Amino acid sequence: MHEGHEGMMKEIWEILPADQRKEIALMKMDMKILWLEAKIAEMEKMIELKRKAIENTKKVQAALRK
Repeated sequence: MHEGHEGMMKEIWEILPADQRKEIALMKMDMKILWLEAKIAEMEKMIELKRKAIENTKKVQAALRK
């Protein structure tokens, strides 16, 4: 069933005027950029959490050495 959908989309794509193809391609790129930005933000949050965990671990180690 999925292949039939792709085939239909390809047929529609082929009959679209060039300006509509360009507009759709730009929308798809925008969606990909938004998705990548969300993934980067998620990774940055994880990195910050790991930095805080390392900092807290160092504080605990320093406190245990006293």
